[in-house]
Amino acid sequence: MSAILIDYMKIAVFGSTGKTGIQVVQQALEKGFELKAFVRNPQKMIIKNQKLSVVQGDVVNVDAVDKSVQGVDAVIVALGPSPDGTGNIMAKGTVNIIKAMEKYGIKRLIVESSFPMSGSSEGMMFLKKLGMTDEQMKMAKPAIDDKIKQESEIQKSELQWVIVRPLMLTDGAKTSHYRVGEKLDVKPGDSISRADVADFLLKALDGSWSRKIVTLAY
Repeated sequence: MSAILIDYMKIAVFGSTGKTGIQVVQQALEKGFELKAFVRNPQKMIIKNQKLSVVQGDVVNVDAVDKSVQGVDAVIVALGPSPDGTGNIMAKGTVNIIKAMEKYGIKRLIVESSFPMSGSSEGMMFLKKLGMTDEQMKMAKPAIDDKIKQESEIQKSELQWVIVRPLMLTDGAKTSHYRVGEKLDVKPGDSISRADVADFLLKALDGSWSRKIVTLAY
């Protein structure tokens, strides 16, 4: 799909109070977009704006997800794992989001994943290069399995999806200067700020990376 110029969109953001999600919300509002922010705890949404509406709910609740997706042009997902890494929250939530999008005919889905935690052969090799022990890998397995299932469900859909796998995340400033591609030469120590991840998640709404899995790094 060729890229389109985007002057305005109404988007739903899942994981909107997380460290990447809040960057998405802020930057989208700066672009003049209208947002529905899906949150479990509305008190964690520190941004107030007339173009921002907050929808409270749990991403595993079908009705709550449905309410958040209805009436938007696109969806950005920046969900994190459950605190204990179990329950497949990312996969189950994303399935609910996909079904709601299909119900309302919404095509464009941009999802933040993770290069190290994706469960891909490259990601697993990267974790080993980082020096993760067998015990640490075992502890990370539930979250990795959740990511694997999440990405699989996205790829099975007929949506215009983009799966974004950033390298190690930092709290640095937005630079808008980073590498992006389906295959990147990466190494331990490579990183990218959450602000720049948010920058790309919003840029990907133009459709230029439709149905691609891309890696982000400086």
